[in-house]
Amino acid sequence: MSVAGLGTDLVDIPKLRKKLFGKYGKRFIENTFTENEILCAQEKNIAKFATSFAAKEAVYKAFRTGWIEGKEVELLRDANGAPTIVLHGEIKKIAKKRKIKEIHLSASFTDSYALAVVILTS
Repeated sequence: MSVAGLGTDLVDIPKLRKKLFGKYGKRFIENTFTENEILCAQEKNIAKFATSFAAKEAVYKAFRTGWIEGKEVELLRDANGAPTIVLHGEIKKIAKKRKIKEIHLSASFTDSYALAVVILTS
């Protein structure tokens, strides 16, 4: 196993809250998050939206591609709440081409910030 990429992102939760409840909040949510992520953040749980957003950014930073499409990186949680990343579309093709075997994710949040760290291994 060798490290093929590292990415991290920190999201300011109060700032994201303004974006989610702002004029274009509904469109932002629909364009950025998958149905599963929206369901997970039922009742607009801002911390879960923020953690998902941080994970998406961290994945794109680890791949060094820049932002491609919000819904192509999906943060899912198992029965215990542990996060995992599922790739779709173009970023999935890039991962296959680069022979990425695993995406390791650590994510956490406070009242003010959400943090995600991603390590790609091949």
